[in-house]
Amino acid sequence: PAWLAARLGGIAIGGLAGVVAFAVLASAVSRPALSSATEVLDVRLDIPENASLPALDERSVIYAGDDSVLAVVDREVSRRSLPLKRIPKLVRNAVVTAEDRKFWEHDGYDIEGIGRAAVANLRAGGVEEGGSTITQQLAKSAVGQDRTLERKLSELLYAVALEERFTKGELLERYLNQTYFGARAYGVAAAAEEFFRRPVTKLKAQQAALMAAMIRSPNTADPRDRPVLARKRRNLVLRAMVDEGYLKRRQLPRLLRSPLGVVESRQRAKREPHVLDATRRELLTLKALGKTRRQRERALYYGGLRITTTLDPEMQRDAEETIAEYLPYSAPTGAIATVEPRTGEIKAIASGLGYTDLEYDLSTQGRRQPGSSFKPFVYAEALREGFPLEMALSGRSPAYFENVPQWSQDAIDDPTPGVQNYGGASYGTLDMPSALQNSVNTAAAQLTIIVGERRVVRLADRMGVDMEEATGDDYGPAIGLGGLTFGTTPLEMASAYAVFANEGKRVQSHLIAKVTDAQGKVLYEAKPKPKQVLKPVVNAAMVEMMRGVVTGGTGAGAALPSWEVAGKTGTTTDNADAWFVGYTPVLSTAVWMGHAEGQVTMPGMTGGSTPASMWNAYMGRVLEGREVKYFPSVDLAALDEISGSQSVTIPDVRSIAEGDALSALGERKLIGAVQVEDSYSSAGTVLWQSPEPGSSAQAGDTVYIGVSSGTPPPPPKPDPEPEPKPKPKPDPEPEPDPEPEPDPPDEPDEGDGSEGGGGNGGG
Repeated sequence: PAWLAARLGGIAIGGLAGVVAFAVLASAVSRPALSSATEVLDVRLDIPENASLPALDERSVIYAGDDSVLAVVDREVSRRSLPLKRIPKLVRNAVVTAEDRKFWEHDGYDIEGIGRAAVANLRAGGVEEGGSTITQQLAKSAVGQDRTLERKLSELLYAVALEERFTKGELLERYLNQTYFGARAYGVAAAAEEFFRRPVTKLKAQQAALMAAMIRSPNTADPRDRPVLARKRRNLVLRAMVDEGYLKRRQLPRLLRSPLGVVESRQRAKREPHVLDATRRELLTLKALGKTRRQRERALYYGGLRITTTLDPEMQRDAEETIAEYLPYSAPTGAIATVEPRTGEIKAIASGLGYTDLEYDLSTQGRRQPGSSFKPFVYAEALREGFPLEMALSGRSPAYFENVPQWSQDAIDDPTPGVQNYGGASYGTLDMPSALQNSVNTAAAQLTIIVGERRVVRLADRMGVDMEEATGDDYGPAIGLGGLTFGTTPLEMASAYAVFANEGKRVQSHLIAKVTDAQGKVLYEAKPKPKQVLKPVVNAAMVEMMRGVVTGGTGAGAALPSWEVAGKTGTTTDNADAWFVGYTPVLSTAVWMGHAEGQVTMPGMTGGSTPASMWNAYMGRVLEGREVKYFPSVDLAALDEISGSQSVTIPDVRSIAEGDALSALGERKLIGAVQVEDSYSSAGTVLWQSPEPGSSAQAGDTVYIGVSSGTPPPPPKPDPEPEPKPKPKPDPEPEPDPEPEPDPPDEPDEGDGSEGGGGNGGG
């Protein structure tokens, strides 16, 4: 109408600043009237057709597996939005009283408020106050904060549009959740926590009034810095609430005398900061939260996410307590990581050093040499390729491999060339189970050469060790003994061993179970699919061999009374790192012990000592009360089917080192049987073989080789001297002829018979 244009024209000509124009505009409640003013003011006065409120930045919350809060995550904006029905009427009324008493009556603007602002602006000579209603304050988020007449007009029009599109309840809910109260607290829920350490539902009248009084000027009226001013403003709100009928007048004296009750500011506590960092790293890889890393990061800090992790607080506490009990000082320290094999859920990641001691987490980021705990990947690859359990491996120490320069007898700059067993022990010839049970380095080195280090690397990577990070793609045969450029982490080792515990199937380990937005919509849910990495029979053979490590080998200290335990010890050069990595059918856990700075000797320490004892103590606690499970039984005879019936030609292994000879036979899946004998040849040199080179055999057949002991054979015994011939006996002299008997005498006389007859008779 002409009257409106004339009045607006008068305002423009008169040069009155700012908000006086709102009083005139406010009287024109129809769209045509408001639009006609554009010709005079040269600004667009169209009421937006699709007015909306932009999404609020909101803090995210990270939960443990039992739904307990681990941390609140935000950057500058700490906000937790609540539906209006969860915000008490006492709080709503306090805010409406302090900010917009006619909120429930107006259509987005308050003519009286605009008039008061106009007077203030005339006095100031510019646009200083806007007489903004709650709805106009919401409109600012869409039209901006500039102090110009054009922006003020846009704000009013946008407020009118908001009133048309949203209910009063929806607008008030948005305002209560959007408003800044100081100290990084946005919204009434965050403000109640920040200033009173209580939920908004538990606020008292005087507390609600103080919060409402802070909205107008949260920094200058901070009750911690300026309590006198804050109390004055609070009491003004309390009196106004009585005038509006929200409080009874008889309550007022007591409320006015009440203290502010504000708690001291404190840094928000974060449980398990290393766990939170690991959660953040994993979350920033989830494409479901955004195509780019920047989008995912914004979702984390401003998206109001509810992030549920797989962490088991009791297991985490048990891990931390175990480390503290066994390693009470910061050096050496330790780390424990536990994974559930069938789900891939990370249940515990604990470090002996706190966040202030070490900014990275030893259990998930601390790369250390794994030592012999890496050997199972070598043996698993050998079985996977069809090598038999009975395969002959040399356990003699040292062992030399001429095809590997650093392990040859002529290795340069090596005071102890070749491969040495721990403590210089020598074991003779061993099969796979015995070699692994006793952690024989020379046998593992030989087996690595046979199967090839590339295949070992590939298998370890498929099982859960990030081999690119572990080696930097720089490795050799020493990898079979745990010689990695950068090393592995306890979490990687626990994840990889979980494959053995899960019948050869790998389930991707993860810390994040589910992510929802502020409205409860599921954005991401972990549903990893198991992948068969090892055939069941190969895996079963590995479980049996690794059980032997615990029942009768280097890991005996980890044995549990009721559960089947399989695992492997690991000790690095100079005893700088010590490991025990083991598993039951339900949990896989890695324990590492060493110094955070790395490469510090721990005299006498081995993986079978303190780490195995720590594993035993920790796993005993977390398995207490659980139903005992057993590893599945598998017919190991089925291993023979992997290699199959394969005809091979027996290689010539004469005159080479024993280790090289056994490797050459092993490459053709032949079993070498060693017979040591004294010889003038160098120790370990093959002297002979049977069957002969070039003969045909079947995979799995035995080839006998004679190996020099290096000891010269004893000289041959001299022929014994012949015994002297006995002298011939002289011929016996002939016996003389017998003398003839004399003739008998004559018969005696009768008178003389007594002389001869008495004598003969008596004889």
